[in-house]
Amino acid sequence: MAKQVPKPHLMAVPSALASALLQEVAHIGIPPEQMLARAGLPYAPDDLHSGRIEHLPGLHFAALSLECTAVMEDYSSRQGDYPPMRKEEFDMLCYCIINCTTLHEAITRAQRFCAMLGGRAGRLGLETRGGAATFVMHTYRGRKTTSALFADLIGLTGYHRLFGWLIGSPIELTDIGVAYPPIIERETVTALFNYPVRFGQPENSFCFPTRHLALPVVRSHAELINLLETELFPFDLLAGRVESQRLGDALHHLIAAKLVRQDTLPPLTQLAGLFNMSSATFRRRLEEEGTSITAIKEKCRKDLALDYLRNAPHRTLEEIAALLGFGDARAFRRAFRQWTGKSPTEYRRECGLP
Repeated sequence: MAKQVPKPHLMAVPSALASALLQEVAHIGIPPEQMLARAGLPYAPDDLHSGRIEHLPGLHFAALSLECTAVMEDYSSRQGDYPPMRKEEFDMLCYCIINCTTLHEAITRAQRFCAMLGGRAGRLGLETRGGAATFVMHTYRGRKTTSALFADLIGLTGYHRLFGWLIGSPIELTDIGVAYPPIIERETVTALFNYPVRFGQPENSFCFPTRHLALPVVRSHAELINLLETELFPFDLLAGRVESQRLGDALHHLIAAKLVRQDTLPPLTQLAGLFNMSSATFRRRLEEEGTSITAIKEKCRKDLALDYLRNAPHRTLEEIAALLGFGDARAFRRAFRQWTGKSPTEYRRECGLP
């Protein structure tokens, strides 16, 4: 059995790693103090180089990584005649995959999106063999420079954390490799990304168990909007800001998405299987969070009912009842009164609707 790689936890980052980033950018010609100012950080280069400051908060390191990587990406792209993928393009990739049903579908759609950019985002791939899946990120680098390696490592781990965010839980890695010689000390790379990295591989890639591919995408469009509002995304993921979510929250997003699409809600055994749990463990986890499948289904129905009544005045009560899976409008009215203490018509009037 493959040995699992430790999960990342970069809540605080050794200052030596920030110093290493600054030195790499200095080789390109940007002074360290200028990079620190761009990142809005209250440090002097000597504070980091000398070790007077031992650790940086994760988000401070994320801000510095964002600025340094932009410089290194631009430099390495000029070496290979490919401009870097812009943030707007990365955001659009995220919007393209947020409505996917499973991680496998999300990765496949990300591949197709990047293929349309003609090389700026590299070429993504997914290979499966037995119980192992390999995500490949091939970038068109003219030279194997330190700057290109840093940029590719951050891009590779950024995809890893993005995919984990989509399914609401970190993805266990069994291997991570880069198509570069060891031009950076292994200890520095391992400390920076919290993964032992293998150099000299055919492609930039990471491996993980194939069972993750069938897991559902549990994040919502609204959550994605909130995530993309920070200019540090996806570097804030490296800082540990976004990790897993409660099982109940993940199940809520899944059921809500099924209701919106009018898909049949899976039975308990299938729901538990989607989260790689037995039915008993699935129920117990929900009980520990103070909820149940029935309670979550009812909350999803209530939330969608309020949304339809408030924002879709053209829909009749019969239509809304059908969308929410009720047998008829009478059953919907009865449930809505139990939820809110008022009728759907009264609620619409309170919203100023006819």
